Amino acid sequence: MRLKRFCSLFLACFVLTQGALLFAAPSPLLAADTESTSVTTPAPTTLITNTSDIVSNSTLESIGSEISAIYQSSQQERTNGQSTTELAALLRRANAVATQTDTLQARLKPYQAVYQNFLDILGKPPGKDEPAEAASITEQRILLLKKQQDINSRMTRLKLYQVEAQQLVNELRQHGTAIQQATLWQRFPSPLGVNFWSQFTSNFHTDTTRLSALGGEALGVLGVAFSGKRIFISLGGIALSALLLVGWFFSHGIIRRLVARVLPAGRIRPIIATLLCGVLSLLAWGFAFQIFWSVLAFDNSALDEDLTTLGSMMGAQFPLCGLVIELGFCLLSRHPEWRIFPMSDSIARNLRLFPLWLAAALIMRGFLRYIDTQSGISMLSVQLMDGLYVLAVSPLLFVIPQELRISDQTDNTPSQPSRTQFLISLAMGISIVCWLAVFSGYIPLAYTIISWLSMMAISMTGLLLLSLLVTVTASTLFPAGAPLGRHLVELGLPPRFVNQMCVVVPGIVNVLLLAVVYAVATSGGGFDPQQIWHQLYWLFHGQASTDGSHISLDAILLCAVLPVAGYYAISILKSWFQQRFFPTTRLDIGAQASILSILSYAAWILVGLSMLAVLGVTVKSMTWVVSALSVGIGFGLQSIVQNFVSGIILMAERPVSIGDVVTIAGVTGTVERISVRSTDIRLDDQSTMIVPNSQFITSAVKNATRAQKPGVFTIELNLPFASDLDKAMDVMARTLATCKDVDESMRPTVSMSSVSDGSALLIGSAKAMSGTDVKVVRSAALFEIWKAFQENKIPVTVRQNLITV
Repeated sequence: MRLKRFCSLFLACFVLTQGALLFAAPSPLLAADTESTSVTTPAPTTLITNTSDIVSNSTLESIGSEISAIYQSSQQERTNGQSTTELAALLRRANAVATQTDTLQARLKPYQAVYQNFLDILGKPPGKDEPAEAASITEQRILLLKKQQDINSRMTRLKLYQVEAQQLVNELRQHGTAIQQATLWQRFPSPLGVNFWSQFTSNFHTDTTRLSALGGEALGVLGVAFSGKRIFISLGGIALSALLLVGWFFSHGIIRRLVARVLPAGRIRPIIATLLCGVLSLLAWGFAFQIFWSVLAFDNSALDEDLTTLGSMMGAQFPLCGLVIELGFCLLSRHPEWRIFPMSDSIARNLRLFPLWLAAALIMRGFLRYIDTQSGISMLSVQLMDGLYVLAVSPLLFVIPQELRISDQTDNTPSQPSRTQFLISLAMGISIVCWLAVFSGYIPLAYTIISWLSMMAISMTGLLLLSLLVTVTASTLFPAGAPLGRHLVELGLPPRFVNQMCVVVPGIVNVLLLAVVYAVATSGGGFDPQQIWHQLYWLFHGQASTDGSHISLDAILLCAVLPVAGYYAISILKSWFQQRFFPTTRLDIGAQASILSILSYAAWILVGLSMLAVLGVTVKSMTWVVSALSVGIGFGLQSIVQNFVSGIILMAERPVSIGDVVTIAGVTGTVERISVRSTDIRLDDQSTMIVPNSQFITSAVKNATRAQKPGVFTIELNLPFASDLDKAMDVMARTLATCKDVDESMRPTVSMSSVSDGSALLIGSAKAMSGTDVKVVRSAALFEIWKAFQENKIPVTVRQNLITV
């Protein structure tokens, strides 16, 4: 009984220690005593965090209601013009629900593990024939089980809602894609035929009445805005908008002077200046339109829903319009030193008006989006405006390559590469296809192609500028020899690491920018920022599979970063052991090497397990893989696995390295390549012997290079007993010191190794300069020593060695 009481008290102390964050008051387990029935057991304490506060019932019900509403709305019949807009809104709502359920699941998962851990601490309830446990323990277990069941039920509902939301997203996307495909390939009467204009004329009066009403509403809004005392507010808003645009126009010189003063000369200056001017243009044009529209719409009784929708659609195009104009100013600057891409003055001059053309087309596109979705005019009138837009914008694809070709012929520049010619031909081909599509009646197809190309051109230009900025900045400012790179080296970072980061970081950024390009390209021609964000979210976040694995772009990037971070962390840890810890111990070199090897293997295993955990791969899901490998190894893969493991050991411990002269199984050669299965050894007759890695681990290997320092070579000469050994050693040392490509920082040494067979063996050592071939330097030094011995009449004998290959 005393032993049981002791175990109960020990268990209570352990629960209190591990669960201080879970229980609000001291646990009643301290008062548990199976023999004391007179002491009243206090009620179980209330847990601090209530899962209903994280995911309340009202939240779950609202999610279910939202999913039901989206589903009901998606089943309703709509016209083709309304379906595209409403489906986009429904898709945004479904994506928001899916994101919400995923976030709530991530918040609840830790609590599942916490409650399970506490239940494991309390243990299973006693069996039928076992002694009864304390009542407080039973009550705590019941409380924990209730909380766990509540969490499990909420998690189950969230998973169900997530599956339903994701199915709705997929169905809406498929439905939207089907509508887009049907709309794209919908053929209307050709504008060149009589049928088109006869139908257009029949609806002309109704359409003009609708547009006239819209124009009358706009005039009414302007009349209210410029009447009475409001005229001063309206004029002030217009003046403020104009002031913003004027400030943007005159800011180019200030930005360029500031960039020239701060940054070093080179390509980084125009890139930074273009990006700063681009951001400023987005802000200036966006705020200018918002100020102008807000002043007109403020407390304006004549403003209705149609004009509000039109204003929002036009407002989304004005920042892009400013960006296009700014990119035209910067990329086609009058000053060649501020152009990012090198081009002649004639090309820049001939292309200078095309950005203004594209900017005007973007403003027109905002008006057309309203006409296509909210105007209510006839379908042929919409198609006529879309066709005119295509005919006005598509010549950009034809005229710009033609201007480039004419400018090249005028400047007598060399012929363009085949890739450039292909792009020029492709642009002309797309322009011709769009014209033919308009005149043949496939106006929606031509309009979608032109809109998508316009948005992709703007997006690709901005992302290309960001990519160039990161790449040029990393190669200009952050290398170990650059100003900022030297500061990083002074802080303690190795120069090699800084240079590596200058290559790795731009690569990672370019991968992320490619993901953004994919999101923009797959979001449709509407360039909806919210749709682009959802595309990026699902691209990076992915979706967990039924077995718990999780494959997404962020998981893949993290798996790519983990080995690199693990490599440097292991290097730092091994360096600490070698430089700080081992000198304070009495361990010999072999024990130290074994400890470092075991530490390295264990660390890399942890890195591998971390990568599997990021991907959501558990030991349970890998059971079948381990079973299959066990069967395969047992039936015939022993030698392959043995060589594979031996290759890993060779790469980790490096008993032999590439370039070492080794002798194995009676054969001498130079190590040329080490792979995970075999090692290639080049023999004297230039043939290659492939040796399984297991032989390097299980057999004796002689490494003639391992004991020497990198770049150090030795020369052995046999002299008769009658020779003047002092003179010979002096001549040998002086000759080595004066040889070409011998490093002067390391003084050559000459020593007598042995005396046998009537001769003395002299060994001279020297170091070849870095960047030179050691074999070539050794051969030249041997020839010089031979000539010096002949001039000083020092005899040399040759010792014959028989090498069996």
